Amino acid sequence: MSRAAPHFSADWLAGYRRRLDGKPTAARAPVPAPCAHAPAHACEPACATPSRPYAPADSRALPLRGWTGKQTETEKRYNRLVLAGAGRFEAVTLHLPGGGRYTPDFMTLDEGTVTFHEVKGSYRLASQGRALTAFQEAVAAFPCFRFVWAVERAQKGVFDRRVFAPAETGV
Repeated sequence: MSRAAPHFSADWLAGYRRRLDGKPTAARAPVPAPCAHAPAHACEPACATPSRPYAPADSRALPLRGWTGKQTETEKRYNRLVLAGAGRFEAVTLHLPGGGRYTPDFMTLDEGTVTFHEVKGSYRLASQGRALTAFQEAVAAFPCFRFVWAVERAQKGVFDRRVFAPAETGV
């Protein structure tokens, strides 16, 4: 059974053009032709877009999905006092075996070992139980990394830290 090509009347096309006139130029831009560059890697298809650096110079250019990724005052203190500003905030997201995801607060590179830091305030929120469960699952799923669970005491700037080193997990 053959289908007839859709027919667009002149009135419909004129109305469509009027609607586009008020839109930004990106909405009116023609669809780009398929890319013709060679693949960067053997596993990459020939038409894959080249990878971009992790963070743009202007972080406002990143799309916001749910959580905005802003640091709390406790996380700022931890990065300043404990990590001496060397922590990369929410730099990676780990995909857990059960289908969940875990994004540690900070990532550092200490003597060749990747360390993920999870920082919590002294006041226990309801979300801390869920965060602890995801943290424990990440420790079990990724024994090659070092994990740190840090809780700030009531005295501001003092943190109790529990370190889960790769040696403890059998690696």
